[in-house]
Amino acid sequence: MSILAIDQGTSGTKSLLVQADGVVLSRGYCNLSVAHAPNGIAECDPLELWNSIVNSVSESLVGFAGLIDSVALANQGESVLAWNSDTFEPLSKVITWQDSRSAQLCLDRGEFNEVIQRKTGLQNDPYFVAPKIRWLRSHLDSLKTAPCVITTLDTWIIAKLTGKFVTDVATASRSLLMDLTERKWDAQLINIWNLSNENLPTILRNDSIVGEINCPDIPQLNDVLLAGIMLDQPAALLAQRCILEGEAKCTYGTGAFLLANVGVSSKVSSMGLASSVAWETNSNLSYYEDGQVFTASSAVDWLIANDFIKSAKDIDSLPTNRSGIFSTSGFAGYGAPRWQPHGTVTISGITLTSNKAEIARAVINGIAAQISELITAVKADGVDIKRLRVDGGLTQSKTLMQMQSNLSQLEIEVFPHPDATAIGVAILSKMALNANLSIAEAIPHWRPSQIYQPEWSADQAHEYMDTWTRVANTAIERHEL
Repeated sequence: MSILAIDQGTSGTKSLLVQADGVVLSRGYCNLSVAHAPNGIAECDPLELWNSIVNSVSESLVGFAGLIDSVALANQGESVLAWNSDTFEPLSKVITWQDSRSAQLCLDRGEFNEVIQRKTGLQNDPYFVAPKIRWLRSHLDSLKTAPCVITTLDTWIIAKLTGKFVTDVATASRSLLMDLTERKWDAQLINIWNLSNENLPTILRNDSIVGEINCPDIPQLNDVLLAGIMLDQPAALLAQRCILEGEAKCTYGTGAFLLANVGVSSKVSSMGLASSVAWETNSNLSYYEDGQVFTASSAVDWLIANDFIKSAKDIDSLPTNRSGIFSTSGFAGYGAPRWQPHGTVTISGITLTSNKAEIARAVINGIAAQISELITAVKADGVDIKRLRVDGGLTQSKTLMQMQSNLSQLEIEVFPHPDATAIGVAILSKMALNANLSIAEAIPHWRPSQIYQPEWSADQAHEYMDTWTRVANTAIERHEL
C-alpha cells in the first residue's frame, strides 16, 4: 500500500509517499512565503499556496510508477480565506493563524467569553477561526458580489481536489463555532459571531473517505481516493503514538505547539489552555489540551535576518546562559495561557558587556521557557505528563532540546522523522481504507533518535522559570498599559 500524504503548513507544503508500515519512499517540498506587517497582519497568497501543493506532489512522485492507494491531507487549521463556491477561485488572501487583525472583534464579544469557552474549549481570541471570518466579511466589499464562502484552508483545498464542501472534526473544533462535546456547528456560537448567513462545510470524521480526486492541476492523482483529513498538530500527536491520557508532544516548527492527550472526554481548562478534538475515527475519540508559542523557527529566522546568528546550525555554538539575559518569545503575540494577541518580545538584563550571541541564546532559551510554562499549566489542570515527545526542525538543536529537558524536568524523546504530521495523516488514510484497523494497530512503532534527560536540578529549573516568568509578566503588564 502506498499513501501520498500532503502536509500543507505555514512555511511550505510537504508531500510524502508512505508505505503502510510507515516507511517513507519519497518526499517533495515547496516553500511558501508569509507576509507580516504592522497591525497584526500575517497573510499569504492563495495561488502561491496552491502551487506549493502542486509542486511538492509532483516532486514526491518523480520516478514513481506504482499505484497510489489513497491521498491524505493535513492542514494549518486556523487559517482562512474567501473563495468563489462555483469556480473555487480565491477572493482574498489567506489570513493565517498568526494574524491578529480581528482582535477588536473578540474584545467586542467579551461578554460571551464564558459561553465561548464552555462550549468550544477555546479562548475568545483572534488565533481561532470565527473572528477571522467575521473580519473578512466586514472589510472586503468585493465578497458581497460573488458566490462567496469563507472557510478554513482545508475546505478550499478539498474542494479543488474533489469538489466536496467538507472539513474534519479536529479542524472544526478550532473554529469557535463547534460545540466541543456534540461535535456539531452550534447556533448560539454562530449568532455570537453574526455568521448565521455563512455556509459552513459538513463536518467529517478524520478517517473519512472524502471522495475521488478530479483535479486538472494534479492529473497524477485523478481517480485516487482522498481518505484521511486532519488538523496538523493532532496529526503529529497521532504519529508519535500519544494515544493515552497524559501522553504529550511538542512540534517545533514556525511556532511551537504543545499537545497533551486528555482522553475520551472533552475538558475545559482552568489554566487558560485550549481544548480540542484530537481525532474521531470509526473506533476512537480523543481530546487534547494545547498551548502555543507563536514564534519558534520564525524567531530563529528573525535572529538570522538581523545578524545575531548566520544559520539555525549556529544555535548549538551559542554560549551557555550565564549572562543574566532573559527573553520572551512574543514576536507575534502570546497564545495560551496569556492570550495577548498584540504582545511583543521583551529582552531583559542587557549591559554594555552583552553581545549578540548572548542575546540569541536568551531568545532560544525563551522558547524552551514558554513551552515549560505550558507544561506546568497542563499539569495544573490535572494531566500528568511524565515525558515529552518532540518533532520539527528545531529538534535538531541539542542546545534547545537540552534546555527544554532542563526547564521542564522531563525526559525528551525526539521523533526520528522530520515529517510527523504527514506520517500521522497517512495513518488515518490507512484506517479509512481498513475500517477494522484500530489506532494502536495502525501506528507504526518507532524509537527516538535522541533522548535528553534533565541536567539541572528541580531547584535550578524553578529559579530560572521564576525569573523568566517575572520578565514575561512585566512584558504583558507594560503592553496592557
